[in-house]
Amino acid sequence: MVNMRTWIRVVGALSGLAAPSVSHADAIATVEQPDHVTEATVTVDAPPARVYELVTDYARWPAILSDVTSVTVKSGGRRDATVRFRSRALEHEVTVVFDNEVDREIRFHGIDGPPGGRADGSYVLEPIDGGTRTRVTVHLYMDVVGVTGVFVRGSTLRSMRQAKLRADLTDVTRWFASHPTA
Repeated sequence: MVNMRTWIRVVGALSGLAAPSVSHADAIATVEQPDHVTEATVTVDAPPARVYELVTDYARWPAILSDVTSVTVKSGGRRDATVRFRSRALEHEVTVVFDNEVDREIRFHGIDGPPGGRADGSYVLEPIDGGTRTRVTVHLYMDVVGVTGVFVRGSTLRSMRQAKLRADLTDVTRWFASHPTA
């Protein structure tokens, strides 16, 4: 029997985002929207094309996203990849499919994960400061449906969505802080 905390972590893996690894990740504010959606926004010190290039370099996720230990790009490329990855924090492998708009939006949908788990989301990349920086707004839907959903509290899923967004955005902003644009 899988305990509830492990199950929630597995469901969270559907989002394709990194789990929190640093305490200051809590500094990133999240906002709850209707229908199991959490939103967060940060400003990244890089143009949208660089943010897109980093996040869609799926094979490099283990070096960028703190809890991803392995990645297999099953098909496609930066715009339309199907990616299977293992998350150390979530102790599970998941598969997500991307349908991106180059340099503008990164969209993903979970296709293989725990029973009942559903997830999708987007990173909207908005150029600011004359295109030298990017406002990244992330929307993450994550829920558990069917019989399994009866055993998972909404507040637990909400906490998972918030933690995933905070960690992902923390990792991306940290990467650009340590790799400034030339």
